[in-house]
Amino acid sequence: MKNSKLYITTTLPYVNAEPHIGHALEFVQADALSRYFRNKIGKENVFFNVGTDEHGQKIFEEAEKEGLTVQEFVDKYAQRFKDFCELFYVEYDYFYRTSAKEHYKAAQEFWKRCDKKGDIYKKKYKGLYCVGCERYITEKELVDGKCPDHNRVPELKEEENYFFKLTKYKKTLLEWLDKNPDVLKPKRKLVELKAIIEEAEDISISRLKENLPWGIEVPDDPEQILYVWFDALTNYVNVLGFGTDEERLEQWWPGVQLFGPDNLRFQGSIWQGMLASVGLPFSKKLLEHGMVLGSDGKKMAKSLGNIISPFDQEKKFGAEIVRFYLLAGISTFADSAYKEEDLINMYNSRLANNFGNLLNRVIHLANSRGVRIGREDSVEKEFKEAVDALESEIEELFEEYEIALAAEKVDILADFGNKYITEKEPWEKNKEEVEVEAVLNNLSYLLNSVIEYYNPIIPSSCTKAKQALKNQEKIILFEKI
Repeated sequence: MKNSKLYITTTLPYVNAEPHIGHALEFVQADALSRYFRNKIGKENVFFNVGTDEHGQKIFEEAEKEGLTVQEFVDKYAQRFKDFCELFYVEYDYFYRTSAKEHYKAAQEFWKRCDKKGDIYKKKYKGLYCVGCERYITEKELVDGKCPDHNRVPELKEEENYFFKLTKYKKTLLEWLDKNPDVLKPKRKLVELKAIIEEAEDISISRLKENLPWGIEVPDDPEQILYVWFDALTNYVNVLGFGTDEERLEQWWPGVQLFGPDNLRFQGSIWQGMLASVGLPFSKKLLEHGMVLGSDGKKMAKSLGNIISPFDQEKKFGAEIVRFYLLAGISTFADSAYKEEDLINMYNSRLANNFGNLLNRVIHLANSRGVRIGREDSVEKEFKEAVDALESEIEELFEEYEIALAAEKVDILADFGNKYITEKEPWEKNKEEVEVEAVLNNLSYLLNSVIEYYNPIIPSSCTKAKQALKNQEKIILFEKI
């Protein structure tokens, strides 16, 4: 990857409830990529944005249920997402909140520019509105008369709202995808995105304030509130200086956007149409991660009792073990069942038995034989070439955003080290000191590589491992569970 600025952002989850395991997956994936690229191209060249979406009818209703003002409600749950980030080592550069007054101004400016382009008009509309989706849905999307995602009957609404001319940009968006088929990962979803764009209609982008008093007023029409999706999507460029610092915006945009499988319509179609309207480049990369399923392989739902809380998992196993499993054990771009048995097995085999065991053996043997390690200039040529070849494969996977596959390759690198030490037997008493030193020095080079490439995934453990190896201090990094 060339030495240029890289902007990485998650979606903004609704703050109508506690963070769930799907949020956890997206946030730690984005953090792992940010850590990798910070190391690769410099911290100053990576900007990592997370945050919370704090408007919409669901939030308004949930606040009423809890007996809180809406502001008190969103403050409470935004803090829970900040708590999650701190607990799971998510080191963002900015935490964006759509209830912030700065966002109001920027979102209204985005609206004004779309309006100036002639892309916003007002009309009366009657349709089925799902509060859970925060959008109008069609009859053909219903299952037994209900929204399939939220298992609730949509409300029949008739309002005079503002609409965005998404249909105006259909051709432009399809041409963009034809010229840039690699913009979306996984690539198999390209057909789905094209179908979404081809079937797209102009979208409602406002609600009557009398029906939804919590939100951002439409410029020059205080009786209308910005539709929650239109409002929230603008965060991706607002945080970079849209409307306030266009020079900074130009430096950082376009960026890499992570989102879940239920978000493709908004990220790949609606948001791109909005960008075209205000004259900004399309997103650099759209990364649709898989869905985390219950241990039974079914989509999580309260009614099924298979919801997984990242906070509960942290109490049970520790934050970094959960983080490791989400990044290394859950497929980056496909749906995966979250199984505690798999978490335990993977942690024990890859970290305790493979990486941790090798680290312990090398440090112990170096100390017991009194030899020097950590001298890169003395690593044997053939060994270094083998390690460097695996490093190149790991880097290639990270730069393709394939986090789980990169983690698997790091495990292979650690396994190579364990096979090498078993073959060379540096613990044998009849081995010459010079030979023992060469073997252990080679392995210290390999371990530094393992630490470097595991760092985006398990940063706390890697900091400890690096220090222990440098100082040749005995350490039990991964206790078996």
